[in-house]
Amino acid sequence: MRGFRKYLLVGAGAMSLAATSAWAHGVPEAPQGDPGTDSSQSAAAPSDSDIVVTAQKRSESINKVPLSIQAFTGDSLRDAGVRDASDLAQVVSGFNFAKSEANTPIYTLRGIGFNTPNLSSTSPVGLYMDEVAYAYPYLASGPSFDIERVEVLKGPQGTLYGRNTTGGLVNFIAAKPTETFKAGISAELGNYETYNFEGFISGPITETLAFRIAGRSENSDKGWQRSISRPGDRLGEIDRQAIRGTLLWTPSEAFTFTLGASYWKNSSDTVAAQAAYFTPVTPGFEIPGLAPAVSTRLNAGQADWGPNLADSPAYKADARFYSIYGRADYQISDAVKLTSLTAYSDVKRDDLSDVDGTAFELFGYRSIGRIKSFSQELRLSGETGRLNWITGAYYSDDRIVDDQVGYSGDVSVLNLLSFLGSMVPQTQYTQQQIAEGFSRYQNTTRQTSESVSAFANAEYEVTDTFKLSGGLRYTSDKLTFEGCSRDYNNNTAPVWNTGVAALVALASGQPFRDPNIQPNQCLTYSADFSSNPPIFNLRLKEDNVAGRVSATWQPNSDTLLYASISRGFKTGVFPVVAANVETQLEPAKQEKVTAYEIGAKLSFADKQVQLNTAAFYYDYRNKQLFSVILDPIFVTLPSIVNVPKSRVYGGEAELTYRPTHELMMRLGASYTKSEITNFIGYDETGASVDFSKAPFPQTPKWQLNGMVSYDQPIGSNLGLQFSATANYQTKTIGRISFDQRFAIDAYTLVNANITLHSVDNSWRVGLFANNLFNENYWTNTVKLNDTIGRIPGRTRTFGVNLSYRY
Repeated sequence: MRGFRKYLLVGAGAMSLAATSAWAHGVPEAPQGDPGTDSSQSAAAPSDSDIVVTAQKRSESINKVPLSIQAFTGDSLRDAGVRDASDLAQVVSGFNFAKSEANTPIYTLRGIGFNTPNLSSTSPVGLYMDEVAYAYPYLASGPSFDIERVEVLKGPQGTLYGRNTTGGLVNFIAAKPTETFKAGISAELGNYETYNFEGFISGPITETLAFRIAGRSENSDKGWQRSISRPGDRLGEIDRQAIRGTLLWTPSEAFTFTLGASYWKNSSDTVAAQAAYFTPVTPGFEIPGLAPAVSTRLNAGQADWGPNLADSPAYKADARFYSIYGRADYQISDAVKLTSLTAYSDVKRDDLSDVDGTAFELFGYRSIGRIKSFSQELRLSGETGRLNWITGAYYSDDRIVDDQVGYSGDVSVLNLLSFLGSMVPQTQYTQQQIAEGFSRYQNTTRQTSESVSAFANAEYEVTDTFKLSGGLRYTSDKLTFEGCSRDYNNNTAPVWNTGVAALVALASGQPFRDPNIQPNQCLTYSADFSSNPPIFNLRLKEDNVAGRVSATWQPNSDTLLYASISRGFKTGVFPVVAANVETQLEPAKQEKVTAYEIGAKLSFADKQVQLNTAAFYYDYRNKQLFSVILDPIFVTLPSIVNVPKSRVYGGEAELTYRPTHELMMRLGASYTKSEITNFIGYDETGASVDFSKAPFPQTPKWQLNGMVSYDQPIGSNLGLQFSATANYQTKTIGRISFDQRFAIDAYTLVNANITLHSVDNSWRVGLFANNLFNENYWTNTVKLNDTIGRIPGRTRTFGVNLSYRY
């Protein structure tokens, strides 16, 4: 309730601004330019409630599109404090963001997400940049900058966009080159020794060729997390940079070619978890002093982490990304256009995170990987009388390296295994090697993913007020996997060849067999524990037909009603886990969702009020879940499984009120009920659990978003703008479980800014605050070994921003 009262406070402020707007009506709105965008808005600029979008691969008013969609200009995202994809939860109802234990982003939309730390796992919420698919969430980990607008489509998307997604998609549209010279620069200075810079330059090179270059640098030299055990130690420093270049060539009215390239680099600290609960795997073998190191009463800025070791990097990200794409649009005739979109992306990472939340070495998670992703889309679109149509083909080829190193020297179960190993008669290892063994291990995989699809979509205007549309996409996916868990520099082998081998013999009823694992050799057992193959090679080939049909009735310009049925798929996936036995490496097959939705888009009071609503029901099959399976040695171990049946249903509404050019208020609300209807799994102790009625992770039942923006002229040359956003979400959970120790409590985040600007927005000076009330919250809960940890959200940040445009 404390967080909800903050939300009501912001709402009350919005209402009071509405009351003061009567005397201000009729004054032209100051354009909302920004150094990072090139909207060049006039006084009559549209609000986000009637922005033009390309959700159906053609330009339309957002309120004419029969989809549940939210869109935001780059200016409104700046005012809301949105700096990357993770911040969209502040403005998008039903959207949720969390960080995994491996520093991998997790996006959830209307309850549809995939809670996995694996770099190699695709997301059911697709992220796109200028229609180029970033199928793996980590690809979109760079800062958001120089954005024209963002479009968020909810529900299965498969008939128009490159990859099938079951939850929805987010498409970032970058600002494009301009016909005249323009430039801008901005700076932000804030607490935690923060200094951010952003700028762009854009203009013509020749009469047919134009360019745009934009970049952003983010730095905070003082971490926001403070160590409990080592006063003075901090985590949370930020160090990331990004640049994007675009060329636009228009040799004729019929042909346009866009060439874009982008790069980002991230050397920021990773976030340390907070140890909330003491859960030893093997009581009696836990490290002394661990129990007092856990607490449920830590503030967001308090945490702990193990000291940096000689054989491990710092608790930082070490990542870089680059991408290049080419898009050609050729108007074959007045009614037919050909579009080709070719893209290549390459991301590389080496991130180390402390997951256990203590000063001990329970679990340090190092994720080392690389993804090389190529895609090609070719499509024809056109308009024939009352028929709009699009057809095309899509191909993608991804090459993936996804390796992990675990640092677990103080874990109770490994202490037990070392103890057992010391009792096995042998002469190969010293007692010290066994005592210090298994404090390190590594998982290694090489994967490929090839996808081929063909799609078609058509919309037919039956009458002037009634339309029918339908689309199909056939997709064939082929995945290969090569991997295992390995010894790490002869640290794992001394215990694996002794203590683990002894337990394997006991559990399987077979005679003791020394697997004779050599340094850096695969140690994963075959399914019957008879051998330790040098590598495991697996294949998964699947196909599917996704589709959508909808009906739209628009009796007048202020009313649109629609109903749709759609089916979407998410491709199968291989787990990257610490695998004792090969059954852990079996893939989860593709998931399927059939979605039913009705919606309305209504305008009132001469379009001053816009109300968009939707209700939905999702019938889910084979939802992919990062869970645990039984293991005869470690009781349970992680893997990816399929939930046979589950469902999601709910509704959402977004109300926008713009009584004058100066004042805009928006309130969004979503209700999402998610539940498993058929799944028998296991808890951490290996007990069988019927998870029927269990909710999905990262899926709060209620989520409220509010935004108010008021821009008041002061004199003839100046304006004063105030804007605030609030996001409230109810309690949810970090994994599929009935154990409330994995709960994520309700919280409210409020961002606000006040800005003095010239009437033409050529310069702006303002104050900003994100997480204004310094809310103590966390976005995920994890259990790895002897603690349950919480991954906290960032504490309050504030500062001043300045910008200048030419």
